[in-house]
Amino acid sequence: MAVLEKISAILGWLFLGSLFSCQYPAQLPSDGKIADVPTDTFALLDQLETLGNIAYDHPEQFIHNPDSFLNQLTAKPVTAEGQEMYAWLLLNIGYALRENGNILGSTRYYEMAMEYCTQHSLREPDFVAYIAKPLGNLYTQIGDLQKALHIHQLAIAYQKKLGTVQQLPALYGNMAIIYQQAGLPDSVLLACTHGLSHLRKNDIHAALLYNTLARTHQDLGNLDSARHYNHMALTLFSNRPLQEDTLIWYTAALHQQSVLQIQDNQSVSAQRTINRAIALAEMHFPNTKQREKAKYYYARGNLHLLQQRFNQAREDFQQVLHLFSPSPATPHLFPDYTFTEALWATARAYANVQPDSTIYYYVKSIENAYYTQQLIVSNQSHYQNSAWNRTLLSDAMAYLWQTYQQQQSENIRQSLATTMLWITELSKGRQLLQEINRSNQWNDADSLHANLRGRLQFIFRTLAEEHDPGKKKELEREADNLAYRLQLAENHFAQSFSPPDFGAFHRHITASSEAMTIVSYFVSPTGDAYCTSIANSQTEVFHLAPEIFAELPNFVATYFGESPVAYENDPNRYRDLASQLATQLLPAISTAPHDRIVISADGPLLTLPFDALFHRGHFIAQQKTVHYIYTLLLPILDDAGGEGYRTGMSVFAQTHYQDRGLPDLPFVATEIDYLTRHFQTTCYLDTAANDHSFSHALTEGKLIHLAAHAVADSENGPYIALNQPVTLNQIRYIPAASPLIFLAACETASGNLLPGEGMESLNKALLSKGIKGVIASYWAIDDATAPLLTRLFYEALAEARHPSLALATAKRRYLASAPAAAQNPWYWSSLQFTGTDTILYPDQRRPVVGTLLVLSCIVAVGGIGWWLSKATKRPFHRKHQKAD
Repeated sequence: MAVLEKISAILGWLFLGSLFSCQYPAQLPSDGKIADVPTDTFALLDQLETLGNIAYDHPEQFIHNPDSFLNQLTAKPVTAEGQEMYAWLLLNIGYALRENGNILGSTRYYEMAMEYCTQHSLREPDFVAYIAKPLGNLYTQIGDLQKALHIHQLAIAYQKKLGTVQQLPALYGNMAIIYQQAGLPDSVLLACTHGLSHLRKNDIHAALLYNTLARTHQDLGNLDSARHYNHMALTLFSNRPLQEDTLIWYTAALHQQSVLQIQDNQSVSAQRTINRAIALAEMHFPNTKQREKAKYYYARGNLHLLQQRFNQAREDFQQVLHLFSPSPATPHLFPDYTFTEALWATARAYANVQPDSTIYYYVKSIENAYYTQQLIVSNQSHYQNSAWNRTLLSDAMAYLWQTYQQQQSENIRQSLATTMLWITELSKGRQLLQEINRSNQWNDADSLHANLRGRLQFIFRTLAEEHDPGKKKELEREADNLAYRLQLAENHFAQSFSPPDFGAFHRHITASSEAMTIVSYFVSPTGDAYCTSIANSQTEVFHLAPEIFAELPNFVATYFGESPVAYENDPNRYRDLASQLATQLLPAISTAPHDRIVISADGPLLTLPFDALFHRGHFIAQQKTVHYIYTLLLPILDDAGGEGYRTGMSVFAQTHYQDRGLPDLPFVATEIDYLTRHFQTTCYLDTAANDHSFSHALTEGKLIHLAAHAVADSENGPYIALNQPVTLNQIRYIPAASPLIFLAACETASGNLLPGEGMESLNKALLSKGIKGVIASYWAIDDATAPLLTRLFYEALAEARHPSLALATAKRRYLASAPAAAQNPWYWSSLQFTGTDTILYPDQRRPVVGTLLVLSCIVAVGGIGWWLSKATKRPFHRKHQKAD
């Protein structure tokens, strides 16, 4: 606890505003002698000054290899003077990288500078002006809006603590832009109001806030207010000398005026206005302000597109791509959303004249969106960007589907279908993949990492049990600070972000399709949906009618809700509807050559148990093995050729729920009895089944079976109701090594539906921490059926070794022996397997009688052998005696 208290104190100092503590005069030691004071050599200070001058004046000498440039330092400084020089060196490298388009490297160096200043309690460089503002803007550019917002809030708190207001208008202006990108117009208006309250009426800095207000009112449809604030911004620039920042602010106001003129159908005026913005920017900033100029060219390109001047539009969009100057090795990958939108717009500009180029740029826009999103750590920013990506994907899929329908060549149709599969899967599970990668980087040997994660788990556990609003807000603030501190400690931007490889994906999926049928869905925001199916290397695409998805929620709510009654009232009605859905949603099922179907679902399909649908008079579960995966970018090969996992089992069970508002679970005892008799288990029952033991078990690498309640719709998010709640947020900070977890608990696969990300559920949270596969429930589990399905599953796992096959076999055996009333899919189809199927060898326990018999045989055989050895030796001994 002492370590945690020390860390908490340091973090509180950092994140509550006192980021750079006062420096106090050195005190004499108790013996009265003056201690040796470390000093920097003149050579080191001279080297720091030389490198600093190069970083400031000649960035071309190091921008392609900044680490080597920094590593020229022969030692780290130890004096306040040297440390300040080193901090400025880091910041100047970060600034140079940003100005030359290296966003990842720039972000990394600004983070390094902030960590260094914090570690050494430096009061200079100024935290707000030289760290918080540029770093927050970099986070905004990348799209990690939560981190951008967090560091700006810290900077504002720090300014207020110091009693200075000079930087507050700019900070509030930046926050307003962040809120605008996050789609929070009320917060935008409030931030602008705060910013303006710290400015005089005619201060030119107010123009930035007026322009942001104009954009927000335009987004809200308040065009009169938008025009009013844009006019106020432009008025502030009139009759004033404009240069450097004020000039680029003016061009931004012209850009906004042009957008409003387009809304008013004044295309001629709009073009004249945006041309002026471009001309001023190019004249005064020929080699800088590339991102601002790119936005103006993008706006003009869209105007040309609106007027169907496709050649001019393409020229402007290509200029946008050129201005960002990405690496020649990856010319269509750059971490900026304007760059992604320019790729998308280029595709639309080519749509009527050059289909191959159209498809190329659509694919590149989806790939760049994926690449950029892997830089984001904050969950909410991930979810927002996944939702935004749906717009790009909808446009691309509609075009590809039209081309696919019109194409006569089977080879080209196959290529188009594979492309549709590729971009669909690139749009899914991005946060899941990023979290898996992030968890793999965590190092428990690093005490800071481990303690930060432990503290975060404790806070989220406390939050789940806290009811006082004030205390909850305080805990949430601490959690935000700790999460950001952990992200900095991870040094995320030091990683290598490789773009996804289509060739590897295609080879992997094609090979997998020889053993299973793979089905991928995309449901657009407008209701259009596509099903791509691949089996034996042949890919087909089907368009699904919007009417299916209009009726689907009612079907799911009726038959897989809180009660099994709907099926019992009219089984034939269910079978008719389920047969119709199977035909509509699985158009290739009649010709599917494999017994296994892997489904990458999307949208409302994530709530549907496909194996409960009906086909040719039987449940699909009676004919096929069905399992799910969040994205086909995760490995889906049947790894029968691999070694698999030989593992013990940790069992967690909670049977009693006194005073917790949940019913007791008497049937859990049956599950526990079976598991402990047949497998090598470590059991955690009732009071022993707590968040600490569960966290420890996740890191051990054993198979985990959990029998308890779970709550999907809690105020604080989903949680597992063990002796202490284990929340979804706690799980996010536990690196897990288990090959499989069986969640025999209600609604563990349920939660908020997130566009492109699946369900925000306990199931997904566990998968994101590195667990290979999870068996979880879509709705409430029947207490009487659960022990039987558990037993059937583990019996089948001992034979089949694959969790997906074992669960399917368990369902088939259940249905083969269950009476008609118990064949209601409400009882048996709630449990589903999601993840990467793998081979498991659970350590089995030999029956006691059999073990004793084996031991008796060993003892008996050993005894006979001993007797025989003695018997054969004695005659030889006697002969020797006679010979003597």
